[in-house]
Amino acid sequence: MNVFDKFLMGETTSIQWCFENRHFLNRLSENGLSREYVVDCIMMEEPISYERIEGNKYAVVYNAPENKDYKEIRVIMACSGNAIDLVTVMRNNETTTNRQNRQYQSDKKKAIEKKRLKALSKRKW
Repeated sequence: MNVFDKFLMGETTSIQWCFENRHFLNRLSENGLSREYVVDCIMMEEPISYERIEGNKYAVVYNAPENKDYKEIRVIMACSGNAIDLVTVMRNNETTTNRQNRQYQSDKKKAIEKKRLKALSKRKW
């Protein structure tokens, strides 16, 4: 049984959790979510759904807080050994984050984007 199976069965106390991923914390802020809300969902709520994304990454869907204009949040988890690292959090209708989009861009496209941003930064407004 892998660590994600333990999580699904509710055996969360023996899992080594990492809630300190900088990207995860930034995405919490961008979506106006509190870290405590997500931790409470993970530790105490039954997921609405879950899926294996690739290799050792899984997406778990929970209800969003009532004050949000979207219904669900999607938490991406990376599992390794007996540890789960929270990679990112997004609205469930988002398919990828900007960081993930940049990660899969070709080197040529990254270079073009870098030049464009450099040119914009040199402009005097």
